[in-house]
Amino acid sequence: MEIIAVQPESGEGSPRFDVGDLVVHPHHGAGRVVSRRRRRLLGGGERGYLEIDLVDSPLKIMVPCESTAAVGLRAVAGPRRLARIVAVLEAEPDAALGNWSARQRHYRERLKGGDVLELASIVRDLAVHATESGLSAREDDLYQRLRRLLASELACALGVDAQHAVEYIDEHVASRGRARAASP
Repeated sequence: MEIIAVQPESGEGSPRFDVGDLVVHPHHGAGRVVSRRRRRLLGGGERGYLEIDLVDSPLKIMVPCESTAAVGLRAVAGPRRLARIVAVLEAEPDAALGNWSARQRHYRERLKGGDVLELASIVRDLAVHATESGLSAREDDLYQRLRRLLASELACALGVDAQHAVEYIDEHVASRGRARAASP
């Protein structure tokens, strides 16, 4: 699979995205910036927006240019970040918290920052929990949604379609179990 580095992984500051860039919105997934446009505001003045065509949905979203950092908009994972995502998927799961309500609050807190490594960690934990003891309907809904969200980014990073990205996730989570079974 070919890894496509879209934009260098950078540190602090508000990143500037241009038309054609692949980006990730923490709640909607990966997409391509299709335009930069100015819109008039009701109270007067104008504001610049990025129009993003989501790769795994017919949705288009608009993000204010000056709010990209606050929203959590970021470049699609490059090769180094992709290697870290794989390491997280293949790592041992975190210990499950008590009941579903506690786990849900914990997951929500971890997802707030939009970090793809936290997302990968939760996907891994839910996948392992699903295999070992099953998921409630609400947990399964969350798992499926988060797995699709992660897959949308991985599809862009790997240059594959969404189905292959889901298989990639499942393969790496399963390799954790195979490696553990092979250990003496």
